[in-house]
Amino acid sequence: MSNSLPDLAPEGSTRAERFAIQIPIYYRKPHASRWFEGRTKNISYSGVLFRAACFLQPKTTLELRFELPAVILGETPGEVFCRGAVVRIEQSPLSCIPPALAVSIDGYRVRRGREDRRKRPN
Repeated sequence: MSNSLPDLAPEGSTRAERFAIQIPIYYRKPHASRWFEGRTKNISYSGVLFRAACFLQPKTTLELRFELPAVILGETPGEVFCRGAVVRIEQSPLSCIPPALAVSIDGYRVRRGREDRRKRPN
């Protein structure tokens, strides 16, 4: 996968800048047919934290897709496709709120342009 997102790590920093944006995110185990929907809490170039519909174990490999707004990409909006692994699970103290999964992103690609984004994964 190509790294076509801008470098969001501040100069001299070892931690990636995080953007507290709440957008839909779709995730699945590699090559699975069904996508699950979650909602992001924050995103950086190296990872994403999102509320998940189901509990997954650390080290679970996932495929992710989500649309980043132009304000993050610096130009037209783009749909990001990436692969990563669950590195942490944050349980909510309230049972009605699903867990948050921290996923480290291994690689990604961005599809930009005016493609039909109304089509969502099944």
